[in-house]
Amino acid sequence: MEKVLFTVIAAVTLSSCCTVFTASRQNITFMAPNGTKIYDVETNIKIAEVEKDNMVTTKIKKKLSDKQLIARKEGFAPTPFILETEFNASTLWNILFWPGFFVDLGTGKMFKWENTIVNLELERENETDK
Repeated sequence: MEKVLFTVIAAVTLSSCCTVFTASRQNITFMAPNGTKIYDVETNIKIAEVEKDNMVTTKIKKKLSDKQLIARKEGFAPTPFILETEFNASTLWNILFWPGFFVDLGTGKMFKWENTIVNLELERENETDK
């Protein structure tokens, strides 16, 4: 009986509207020339690579602040850009159970990426005189 009661209490206190209705990662589509690699500026880890059809879709974890990314391709200048966050309106259902706001804030589900399709226009590097 104690296990059941503990499970019910944990489920009620640790759940929130965004936890139930949204995922912690969101699909982002990058449109760029084939061979373009997308890196996270903070960690310098490759997030995605455009391999065919000049397009790639990847899941990126939501967070409170904007995410700085950079697109790199040989022969082109590195192109920095930002994924901007916006408020996730399904969080407002937490008014019915206010501790859910803290859960959504802690998990990052209170926000979502504003631009889910990013069109990257890369510029060729200037060749220096040899």
